[in-house]
Amino acid sequence: MAVRNEMLLAALTELGWSQSRLVREINGILGSGYLSRSTVAEWLNQGRVPRDPVPTVVAHVLSEATGREVSLDELWQGRAKRSQLWLPALDGIAGPWRHSGTLDAVGRWLEHGEQALDSNCRAFLSVWGDSLIGPVWSYLDSLTTPIDPISYHGSHSDGRVITRSMTAIGSVTVAQLRRLDDQEGGSRENLRFVHRYFLSIGEQVASGDAADSAVLHELIRLWMSISQIAGWMAFDAGEQGLAQRYFYSGLHAARSVEDRTYGAYLLAALAHIAIYRNKTREAVELANAATEVARNAPLAVRSLAAGVLAHAEALAGNAHGFYAGIDHAQSLIEAPDAAESRPDWLYWYGPAQSRVRQGHALLALARSSSRQQQGWLAEAARLLAPNAVADDPQFPREAVYNRVWLARSQLWRGEVDMALQTVRSTLVEHVVRPPRTVAQLQALDTELGKRAGMVNLKRVIEVRRQLAELLRGVRGGLGSPTTEMVLL
Repeated sequence: MAVRNEMLLAALTELGWSQSRLVREINGILGSGYLSRSTVAEWLNQGRVPRDPVPTVVAHVLSEATGREVSLDELWQGRAKRSQLWLPALDGIAGPWRHSGTLDAVGRWLEHGEQALDSNCRAFLSVWGDSLIGPVWSYLDSLTTPIDPISYHGSHSDGRVITRSMTAIGSVTVAQLRRLDDQEGGSRENLRFVHRYFLSIGEQVASGDAADSAVLHELIRLWMSISQIAGWMAFDAGEQGLAQRYFYSGLHAARSVEDRTYGAYLLAALAHIAIYRNKTREAVELANAATEVARNAPLAVRSLAAGVLAHAEALAGNAHGFYAGIDHAQSLIEAPDAAESRPDWLYWYGPAQSRVRQGHALLALARSSSRQQQGWLAEAARLLAPNAVADDPQFPREAVYNRVWLARSQLWRGEVDMALQTVRSTLVEHVVRPPRTVAQLQALDTELGKRAGMVNLKRVIEVRRQLAELLRGVRGGLGSPTTEMVLL
């Protein structure tokens, strides 16, 4: 006799989700058309258990939505096994905060190889709540005691010696990879290209071929840097779980080489993902962790961390916390020696970029509260516009992303024609549009379709036709837009 899945039904009831909503959420991860509503009805009413990896993905989706762990065993009454291909972002790399933890993380990446980017072989699901916050606070606790020096027992037999001159070449390559990210963002090809360098440096870290401990130290720093670049590309590609895994791996490396400044940078990046995914608690806690670790860092790093915390407070609807944080961030970055003391890898961040981030935070604040919404939207547009030019030669990826958000803010204010004019320049062929930007174009299209009295306007119809054509061309593959990506 068929037994209803009462736990699945209870979770959907708690969330106020229909069966169709669950189907949309699952298909947003596994691909359009993967599931149908009738399939979910069979789970609920006949107690059927789907094939791998669906049980794991359903538990993940419900855990994210409810903000608590929905046990795989309880959800499927012990009749489903945890997928070995769809894994939590921090699987196997959660600790310890010693050099051995870094080597463990390197080893897990080498074990997965290039399959880490192939969703048919491996996928990393984003983690939230205590699964993400707990390890981060344990990292902070570890900073109160000195780390043991990196023990080095190089073998470098058969002439396989890695020298300081070789790591210097690696540093030049890292700088070029950063520029690739600035120019083109997180496409499938770019992320795979960077991942190969990431694996290559990881192999050298693990090889025992470093000429001495100083060279090993530099190899770990290179791996740390590429972790951040690959993480941002993965985030740009809509792969938040993969991005978390890269950033967290970089945090291990930062601990190994005792680089608190870079650790703060990586924590700020993790907080930025939480902001994008609308995870208020995690965003605030991660941003607080970043500001704590950055306490004695250069002014620009402290400003960056303060700005991320201000954005998190805006997401929470805390206008006072937002204004206090953003004023502090701006005063730090505008200090006379902020540019001079800024680390080389933070070349992109200055007073103008701080104001852009303030603009994005104001959009979050406007969406969380209607109290001063129109004023906040107007101020956000003023801050975004200078860094949303159609053909930015230095940072075209971010300029287009800012421009799409500028169009959305104009639409929210009722400035329809201005919004249409702003978005048109993002639809031409040569514009850089990684999946993170495409997701915002998708959100804009949805908003245009819901505006009463506008749906039948000729100019709106034409822009929506162009958007539909663009969106059809980018679906599928790594980083295709999903329901996860349309949140600020």
